Amino acid sequence: MTFPSGAGGWNATEWGLSSNGSIPGMANRTQDVVQEQLKSQVGDGNWGGLGGGLINLILSLIAAGIGAILGGFATIVDAILGVVSDDYIAQMPTINDHTQQLANLEAAFNQLILQGNALVFTDGEMYTPSEGVLSLDVILIGAGGGGGGGRGDVIPASRAGGGGGGGGGEIHTTIPAALLPTDGNGAFLPIAIGIGAGGAGGASATNTNASPGNGGGNTTLGTWLTAGGGKGGTGATQEIGPPGGPGGAGMIVGGNGGRGGAGTAGGGGDSLPGGHSTSAYDLHGGGGGGGGGGGNANIGYGEGSRGGIGGISLGGEPGLPGEAPSSVVAAGGGGGGGGNSTNAGGAGAYPAGGGGGGGENAAGGGGGNGIAFVIERFS
Repeated sequence: MTFPSGAGGWNATEWGLSSNGSIPGMANRTQDVVQEQLKSQVGDGNWGGLGGGLINLILSLIAAGIGAILGGFATIVDAILGVVSDDYIAQMPTINDHTQQLANLEAAFNQLILQGNALVFTDGEMYTPSEGVLSLDVILIGAGGGGGGGRGDVIPASRAGGGGGGGGGEIHTTIPAALLPTDGNGAFLPIAIGIGAGGAGGASATNTNASPGNGGGNTTLGTWLTAGGGKGGTGATQEIGPPGGPGGAGMIVGGNGGRGGAGTAGGGGDSLPGGHSTSAYDLHGGGGGGGGGGGNANIGYGEGSRGGIGGISLGGEPGLPGEAPSSVVAAGGGGGGGGNSTNAGGAGAYPAGGGGGGGENAAGGGGGNGIAFVIERFS
């Protein structure tokens, strides 16, 4: 490096220059040399490690942020289109826990009846309404009567089937809280609830008249409401097909029991099915009547008859029990089927079904017990 001409009084040595005008120790610091050295430093391990690590760090942070935004989707396109990765699918058991909770809730609701959240009474006890209740929806169903026993005899014309038992009647109504009994402080007093017992089936007999079925008991709420029990079916007598028991009293009367099969052509003929206890307007009903038992098979009267429908539950085929309602239905069950010749009558379904009449020389079926439902309303 030299000063241009005309520099005049400049003393090069005062500025760290040599006498010939160059910078000491910089003889090899030409532009080309400096450029080559910088290139080599940028590419060496130190700079490369720092630069590469920094870049990788930045890229990893960006990737993590995008991954969090995508929430399990492989790419942004997948996120838009809804195509999830296998890893995301593997997390689905967490969602399935919610499904299990719903299943548990569904099972809990299955403990209710379709008419509401009910207190169910299956035997006699005292019931005290809850504090703050505004009204009670009450459903009472009486017990079914037992089917009559069938008669056997050495003389075919004297053989006959028993009559079916009547189904229990049904009552449903709403009681305002103002009508419920209270003490001097306004607290509700206990109310007696009575549940009718199903009538036992009548015993069979040989060469004599068979026993009738026992009547079903009433189901009651205090002294105010009574759902009547069905009457027992008539035991078979000589030659004549005996009548079934009438159904119990109620807003919906229990199904009548069917007539038993006769022993002679003039004795009434074939057995008859039990009557129904249903509503055409809503989900209510008492017990179906029991079918009549089969009579003298020698002249074609040996077949028993089907039980009647209770609520929405079918009666039994000959000799078989009636169909019980679902646990969520507050209605009576089907009547038992009358027994074929020499076979016992089917049992009435619980609740309230009438028992089927016994076939010749066979016992009648028992009736189903009664039941009561109380639904407390607070609004």
